[in-house]
Amino acid sequence: MEAGPAEKVTDEEALRLAREVADRLMESAGGAAEKADLADGAPGIALALRYAAEVFDEDRYFKAGQLHLRRTAEMSAAAPLQAPGLYLGTAGVVWAVTEYARLEPRYLPTLATMTDQLARQTRAISLNPAPGSVASHDYDVIGGAAGWLAALRKAADVLGGRATDVTREAADRLVDYLVELTRDDGGPLRWFCAPSHFPTILGPDGEPTPLPGYVKQFPDGVYNLGFAHGPPGILAALCRPDTAHAAGTADQEARSHRVRQGVRELARTLEALRIDSLDYPAWANLLLPHPDSGRPDTGAEQVPARSAWCYGPPGVAASLLPASAACGEPEPTDLAVATLQGLERTPAEQQRINSPTLCHGLAGLVTVYGRAAAQTGLPDLRRMHDAFLSRMCSYADPDHPYLFPDYDPWGGHEHSPGLLTGAAGVMLALLGAVSGTAAEWDELLFLTPRPARGHQSGGTGAETGPDRGMGEK
Repeated sequence: MEAGPAEKVTDEEALRLAREVADRLMESAGGAAEKADLADGAPGIALALRYAAEVFDEDRYFKAGQLHLRRTAEMSAAAPLQAPGLYLGTAGVVWAVTEYARLEPRYLPTLATMTDQLARQTRAISLNPAPGSVASHDYDVIGGAAGWLAALRKAADVLGGRATDVTREAADRLVDYLVELTRDDGGPLRWFCAPSHFPTILGPDGEPTPLPGYVKQFPDGVYNLGFAHGPPGILAALCRPDTAHAAGTADQEARSHRVRQGVRELARTLEALRIDSLDYPAWANLLLPHPDSGRPDTGAEQVPARSAWCYGPPGVAASLLPASAACGEPEPTDLAVATLQGLERTPAEQQRINSPTLCHGLAGLVTVYGRAAAQTGLPDLRRMHDAFLSRMCSYADPDHPYLFPDYDPWGGHEHSPGLLTGAAGVMLALLGAVSGTAAEWDELLFLTPRPARGHQSGGTGAETGPDRGMGEK
């Protein structure tokens, strides 16, 4: 468990820990090597090793990552990925291959083929934005349209002229769907999840049936407020500059206008759904529908969500941070900054920060605050980033197989090499904390490209150029 407050971590110490994790991932990735998902399988480990190779300027990490990509391809060929999700399906593999194609042009033909397949896979899925017809996994970051869109846009950026019309059409369709979900017609919000659209398991008769826990807790449906499964992910996906500010044909410009309006409305909705009774910005995990209107019942008693990327203020702030640039209003980014600064006033029992990992732990906070400090230049956010980095590093224990375990709220732990809840995510946070080049990996969490290099602060001599062509022989 955490050893307690620590002194500011030097770049050298952060790099030492990152290298140790990278070496351990090279020696053994355990069962993760047999999974084809980005969240905790081979693609996520490949992504982490790719950035280790770039920062440490060592081809052995790049080659090890290539082996994980090759294993992913073999697994996908034997058992094709049926879902397009970013963290759980095809889009995640596309994301990892895109990152390798940025450095190794020989991946471009493979990337073009996979991106076209992802586009066709998403186009085959029916997406209905009507109120009462939406499930969180239809639109969310983890498995839904927000993640699909981010992967398609990222791949198209790297492919350039190799991107197909099918890819562009699929991305435009996803943009239109997500924009529709931002509309407020005065009744239930469009991203409301009715009981008929709850996650399912197979029942005794072999047919899908809603998870019993959901039905018991949310008999009338639920509004999800987390970045991972709620509207903050929609907001972040729509805030990409190539989505909010696309120019060219009249259709593109009209779509960009709708995107900017959708960003504006959804940012205002998130602000309206914060917990009013606190002197710092906070949100609940979930809100129930009001029994009369069906809209989020903000008057009911609310418990603040934990302080994490997946749920809670840091994740909501991550979605609001780029929204001002996307919609032309200062309020969203102002709220993001106030939210991030407000974490210092949040009682520890509400923060519930008890793990070094990415999804719900300190690596996520290091990444969120690093991005925010780079974008705003605010010393307070840089100071908080450094404090979270020190806390994260204090969890390092050489007796654990991957150096950083994932802890649950009761002190139990698991040893995972994966990205979202394992050591690969911690390693990426360490690398991003000391290298401006490596910090670009965080697009995976925010779904929007980082600010231009000239607008970032920090950086060390550990950086290497992004055009090194690693692995090309």
